[in-house]
Amino acid sequence: MSARRILRIVLSLVILIILWIRVAQEWHGRSGSWLAGAITLSAILLMVVIADLTGSRRAGRSERDAVPKRPLGLE
Repeated sequence: MSARRILRIVLSLVILIILWIRVAQEWHGRSGSWLAGAITLSAILLMVVIADLTGSRRAGRSERDAVPKRPLGLE
């Protein structure tokens, strides 16, 4: 897994944690639309994390299954 992908996952999780700490602190003082926005942002960030994790596995398998450029006996 590349450093950029790991950084993207870590930053997404940090933003989620900060967001939900803030939501928990000001649960009654904020409007319902603020809570809806927090839920939407959380869903988007979770999709990013899941896509990064599943994409790394898929990319690893495709490189191993690639057809060699010069198969044995066909030089």
